[in-house]
Amino acid sequence: MKENQMVTRAKSVCRHAGCNALVDVSGHCEKHAAAYQKAVDARRGSASERGYNRRWQKARETFLNRSPLCVECDREGVAQAAQVVDHIVAHKGDAGLFWDTSNWQSLCKPHHDRKTAKTDGGFGRTPVV
Repeated sequence: MKENQMVTRAKSVCRHAGCNALVDVSGHCEKHAAAYQKAVDARRGSASERGYNRRWQKARETFLNRSPLCVECDREGVAQAAQVVDHIVAHKGDAGLFWDTSNWQSLCKPHHDRKTAKTDGGFGRTPVV
């Protein structure tokens, strides 16, 4: 391979049943992506329906003011501001677990996204049980 030549990944078929459109990343083609996301959102409920309302926003802000650095970055020896209050153990609708501050941790967005993808099955992964 030449020095400046970049390796590209083979295209995959859209995950929508019966659609043979090729996509650059695994998932859905443009035609089916919006419908898929709409179905996921309908199953999941809105952020407010899941408890992320004004009360949560105030609690989140207070928690981040008290614990402003990402705990994962800190473990890596890096001081990085946190943007997310993460539920260490997924609450799955349990209000007690949702509001238990001992179940909260401050994370930067990249660490939160990685954790969520790994534990909740994001990016096509199987959820950790």
